[in-house]
Amino acid sequence: MDSGTATHMDPYIRSLTSLIEGVHNGAKKPSASKKPNKRERTVQDSDLMVGQRIKHHIADMTRRRTPIHHLPNELLANIFALTLPSDHDSTKYYWDHLFGLRLVSKRWNGIIHETPSLWAQISSEYSDRENKTAAHRSKDCPLQVYYSDEDFYEDCSQRAVFLNFASRLAYRWRSAEFDLYSHDAIPFLRSLVSLSAPSLEKLKIDCSGVREDVPIGEINIFDGGADRLRHVDLYDFPIPWSSQLLSRLETLKIEGSSPQPGPSTSEITDILRQCPELHAFTLSYHDEGEIRVSDATPSAADVVPLPALTSLTLSLDNANAVRRIVSSVRIPACTHFHTVCHGPAGNIFSNEASHLAPVLISAIQSAPEISLKLGGSEFSLKSLQIHISLKPDSALEDLTWLVEHTTGLAPWPPIAAKIFCDDALPFPQVAGLLCKMPSITKLILLGDSDQYIAHLSYPILSHGIHEWFLPNLRELRLEDCPGNSPQLLINLSSKRQEGAGTDRGDGVPLRLPMKLEIVYLEL
Repeated sequence: MDSGTATHMDPYIRSLTSLIEGVHNGAKKPSASKKPNKRERTVQDSDLMVGQRIKHHIADMTRRRTPIHHLPNELLANIFALTLPSDHDSTKYYWDHLFGLRLVSKRWNGIIHETPSLWAQISSEYSDRENKTAAHRSKDCPLQVYYSDEDFYEDCSQRAVFLNFASRLAYRWRSAEFDLYSHDAIPFLRSLVSLSAPSLEKLKIDCSGVREDVPIGEINIFDGGADRLRHVDLYDFPIPWSSQLLSRLETLKIEGSSPQPGPSTSEITDILRQCPELHAFTLSYHDEGEIRVSDATPSAADVVPLPALTSLTLSLDNANAVRRIVSSVRIPACTHFHTVCHGPAGNIFSNEASHLAPVLISAIQSAPEISLKLGGSEFSLKSLQIHISLKPDSALEDLTWLVEHTTGLAPWPPIAAKIFCDDALPFPQVAGLLCKMPSITKLILLGDSDQYIAHLSYPILSHGIHEWFLPNLRELRLEDCPGNSPQLLINLSSKRQEGAGTDRGDGVPLRLPMKLEIVYLEL
């Protein structure tokens, strides 16, 4: 807010300050002219006095404040801008709301007419006349542009009309979003090569269904000249291979699902190398889209440093591609790391990604709680989230890698572990993994396999099993457990009651959970 606007707001600030001070003083200093009240009515009278002072100051502020139609034009224009929707989902509402404000009075109509920033939006949802009016009245203000093929479903001829009109204004684009689903958009995509967009900061292009007709080598949007571009979101769109275009990016999102092959892992690494200021990177290829895994294994010298990165999301069908990309970048400890893998079994972590250990250690040291989910193939830290939709044994391999590379180097905080009990989940591996995490304080077993739950939970409280001794376990919860669960609860409860005189077999007292619970979930 500039100094002029602040000056106009001073009467409102003074009125509000006066109200607050009056209430504060009234609560502390009752009027001295009144005689003392009886002891039992002191509190009620004090509240009444405060209420009276509030009414007085509200009335005083109402008398002194400037009516809205007396506010200066600049301040009214700022108020109008705050009431208008900013997202493209409400572009039609934006136009309707703007014209509604113009109908309030002749003065408001004049203010809106003379404020270019209120007109700086063109959209395929508007008529051709409305867009031309907005472009004219916005003067030289940077524009927000939104286009969707679906807006011209009944009149396809207007698609080219809007795209040609928007292209002529490319030098004024501040943000541009194009949802392209028809082949009529191909000429526009080709024209992106030569457009000049020096003011563009945010670009989103969705080319679902048309990518196969756009040669990858032909696309180099804006001739690499969008110097202010900070945010790029591409779906089924060839990556613009320009170091100048990518050098200042803060967020980059690349997605695809078309039959055409996506970029290779080495190409992704090259892209990241060109984005030294990148804050967030998302790579997602599913269905028929696929990231190709490069043959060359990256060396230590090839690892790309991303010092500004705060979020890394990899959602791919190829676990090997995820592993190769992870091993090719140096992730800061503060990075939010989310990985989703679908497809053939394969583990994310390996010797190639051993440099991730410091990241995990830092996350563990700063996390107040770590949540682990096995069988459901998900485990997470405060700043590291990994979801692996693979075979359970692969998920266990990855989690074992995580534990082995971190438990000996940093103390783990209390762990809440949640295990989805499934006959396919290897019991020996789960047992071997949990015994390496003595900081488990809460264990939740969820599933429909009574035998599995019995084998998994009973030894935790059984004094004869050394490997399953969890000294810090305070809560054991069994959910959705049919069949023999009541008998299991009796057995566990009896062990809990015997805890005072029970040991593990080596003279060390058995510490039993403080809370034991079985929950039946009706699905």
